Amino acid sequence: MKKLAIILLVLLGAMATQVQAKTIHWLTFIDTTDPNVGETDQNTRKILYARWIDLVNASLKEQGYNVNIIDIYGSKTSPENCKNIINDFDCKQGEDIVVFYYVGHGTENTGTSKFPLMLMASSDVNKFIPHDWVHNKLKSLNPRLTVTISMCCNARQGAPGRIAPTFSPNYGNAYIDQATSESIKKLFLEYTGDIKITSATPPESSWGCNSNIGLTDFFTLNLLIQFNEQLPKNSNPSWVGMMQDVKDGVSSDVRTCEPIQLRFPGTTQTPYWESNLSSASRPSVTKPTPPDPTPTPKDDKTIMKTELDRVLSFISSTSVGDDKRAEVADKLESLFPRNMVVRMMSQDGNVVVDKETISTFLGRISTSNLLMNVSVVDFDMNQDGEISSLKVREVYKKKKANYKF
Repeated sequence: MKKLAIILLVLLGAMATQVQAKTIHWLTFIDTTDPNVGETDQNTRKILYARWIDLVNASLKEQGYNVNIIDIYGSKTSPENCKNIINDFDCKQGEDIVVFYYVGHGTENTGTSKFPLMLMASSDVNKFIPHDWVHNKLKSLNPRLTVTISMCCNARQGAPGRIAPTFSPNYGNAYIDQATSESIKKLFLEYTGDIKITSATPPESSWGCNSNIGLTDFFTLNLLIQFNEQLPKNSNPSWVGMMQDVKDGVSSDVRTCEPIQLRFPGTTQTPYWESNLSSASRPSVTKPTPPDPTPTPKDDKTIMKTELDRVLSFISSTSVGDDKRAEVADKLESLFPRNMVVRMMSQDGNVVVDKETISTFLGRISTSNLLMNVSVVDFDMNQDGEISSLKVREVYKKKKANYKF
């Protein structure tokens, strides 16, 4: 596996130009192994990518942004890993966008901050990671935009409630209409500075819930409702306006959730944020270039997923010249067994939408003008160090205006 990871790194490095393209970086840390909330957080991770991260990446790729995803979950979620990754992380000053999202247990940072300590799957109080520390470390790198979000308790753990969003599960490919894409670009490209967000105000808990797209939490679900329902209706979105809507939604959901209120009468949950954002002109559209490898977790499969995401994102970008897309696709194909089957997964659930051989798959995504983004869902390796199976999720342009989920 190490050999294959090195080949991918060389593939990227060999094609890099002296002027590196702008990049949106995602650092997600999700505790999916906890015996109490692990199942909920597993689904939260899935829908967070399918219903938010994939949509943002697809939209920003049209502006020439590369995508870098550091996806930490399962046994890799730990204070030590978080500290090392944040300390090693780097980005391009003034141009890159950095988004951090934590899902797991948390506790109040008593007497120090309104933003919590993140447990990162640890029970050692001396190792809990302050949200403030992560935010300040990332902000100090001077990216164009820094967004950090902690979805955790700011006091104690809660019990699951229920909510039913108006959008329905989508067991096919994801589609983005022009209005949604434009609103996403306004949020991520027409603001500079930083915003720090947590899902509850001290001394509140953050509460889990069930929904028609599976177990998750009230905060994440309301954030996804914004990006899947409300943004297309708003011609001039703002981070503060969106967060006010999220706050109102979460507060109402918890206040009217009968299971929570019967068990803990008067319970509230109030998301809190601090914004240092300024309006800015949208950066000019540039052609993406394969980026030089940035520091990634020292774990083979994590590195492989990060690099595969970046290469597939590049190949599927309509902002890249056809010849370059085909060139990279040809080089990538050599890393796979000849007849390996790629499975295209649904936006929600675990439905296989389609299957293709690796050759057909790479040929299609390197020539499509409707495909906006391809991201890795999962993959396996064989004993020879080859990728033996690959699951991906695809996002397409929706031609009809005002498409609703």
